[in-house]
Amino acid sequence: MLDLMRGLRAGAAMALLAAGVCLPARAAPVCPERPIVVGLYEFGHFFTAGAGLDKDLAEELRQRSGCQFSLKVMQRRAIWPALQSGAVDMTFSAAPTPERLLFAWSEPYIWLRNLVILRKEVAPGVRSMAEFIATPELRLGFGRGYAAGPVFEEFVGQLRNIGRVEDVDDGDRLYAMFKAGRFQAMLAPKMVYSRYLKDEIMADAVRIEDWSGNRSRGPASVMLSKKRFSAEEAKRWSELMKAIRADGTLQRLIERYVDAEEATRMLGP
Repeated sequence: MLDLMRGLRAGAAMALLAAGVCLPARAAPVCPERPIVVGLYEFGHFFTAGAGLDKDLAEELRQRSGCQFSLKVMQRRAIWPALQSGAVDMTFSAAPTPERLLFAWSEPYIWLRNLVILRKEVAPGVRSMAEFIATPELRLGFGRGYAAGPVFEEFVGQLRNIGRVEDVDDGDRLYAMFKAGRFQAMLAPKMVYSRYLKDEIMADAVRIEDWSGNRSRGPASVMLSKKRFSAEEAKRWSELMKAIRADGTLQRLIERYVDAEEATRMLGP
């Protein structure tokens, strides 16, 4: 009887297909008349020297949507006012802060954990944010336009209030200054610092520590300007990003830059 029912269901499904009846397809994004302007910023393996995950994702969206894309390389701090005004339509690997959500739609697709990168000369006893703050000679390097995330927001704010944060416009300069000893610590996920500190890590010249305790990883999103996309249009792009995650494409793209274990961690909080 069970085999008979299965056979009937299979036959019915084949009949529906033969008749041209199928489930509704997911609505594809509607391409605007002009190319979609994608703001890219130098950010380790997300984008450096013309390559990275952000560029890979832009290309994947271009192929799947059939829309034209125009890539624009900018300083990170310039992305946000451009997204707000509509001069930039889309950007990637963005922390969806409350301020940014006022002017952009957000679709999280990976989750990142900021680690603390310390120069080797930092005393071994400095193992927490409180101990770092209590050591007056230690300074933090920080990228302009970066979001520290909930775990480190107060830490960065306290250091900034006492003049111990060095703000830097781009990643290359930030890491060059760190290597030169201008400051003793930085915050970055593995996807970023591994692009700049490969030799230092191999030489055991830096300490990399997790000071976030049991806090979850923070989301990184594709963000779309509300000046350029309606809520319905943004939903269609979000569905396309979900498909890129669901079919394994996103993991394969991430594995171009980090090992499979880290790529898997990045796909969930």
